Amino acid sequence: MIRLSGKATPADDQKKWIDAIFAEQPYLANVYPGETRDIGMVFCIRDMEIAYFNLGVNPIFRESYMLGAGAISPKGYEITDACVSCGICAAGCPQRAIAEGTPYRIEAEHCLHCGRCAENCPVKAIRRL
Repeated sequence: MIRLSGKATPADDQKKWIDAIFAEQPYLANVYPGETRDIGMVFCIRDMEIAYFNLGVNPIFRESYMLGAGAISPKGYEITDACVSCGICAAGCPQRAIAEGTPYRIEAEHCLHCGRCAENCPVKAIRRL
């Protein structure tokens, strides 16, 4: 799965882009015959964050990239210094994304963002980003 997050702005010269899209995708003339093709609008997204998820493996794999002036925004959960290293969070993680340590740590590239770790932490040492 891929998620794009950014600001979309209408493209300059809509007619040029619509003509180009219809030339590359001739079947669209069946979907939007005649002048109905002009109901569409073409957008540009230049500055964005791209999040890639492979949900077909266990543990899952996720990674984020930025394009242009886009920024990667923190997501998921983190284990704070209040962690007592009891391991309850790791035992309940469906993706095995929590590594032992002082404090334990969440391997963000495998985290499902389900929040189960935070729900089960007896000392409330896990916070949502």
